Amino acid sequence: MADSSPEIPAAFNGSGYTAKQAAQGIADISAALAQFPQILAAVLRQVQVQTRQHLCAPCLIARIGWEATYGQQLKAAIGAAGAAFGLAEGDPRAGQLDPAPHLPENLRPGQPQGLPPLTAAVTTVGGTEVCSEHIPGRPGSQKLLIATGALSPSALAGLG
Repeated sequence: MADSSPEIPAAFNGSGYTAKQAAQGIADISAALAQFPQILAAVLRQVQVQTRQHLCAPCLIARIGWEATYGQQLKAAIGAAGAAFGLAEGDPRAGQLDPAPHLPENLRPGQPQGLPPLTAAVTTVGGTEVCSEHIPGRPGSQKLLIATGALSPSALAGLG
């Protein structure tokens, strides 16, 4: 039969811990857990977070089709944009530059055959992410106001 000394609770029989030591350990763990949110916040502030914006599906489909047709001209424009910024040929950073000024005039944005925009999605309709221009049933050419956290209720009231 195990020792059931009043110094050792039944759950710790044979472990060598006294009730006082167990209570102190639990108190130490509780104190550490109370500081956990602040410690976690300090760690997360040091981590760079990059969120990805979802793109409008119709805009993306139009861009993919355009790139299939004018891919060579786009590739040349990206190379020219990189060269304009002094990047070596094949430098992947060139893909982050705006190629539009280096496209032939007829392929620049706004022209009939121009580079279609890649617009951020603002909502989901029928499972498809869309921008304000591609929301089905959108009245005429009226622009939609997309409220963000940067607009206060009083600022929104002033827009009406």
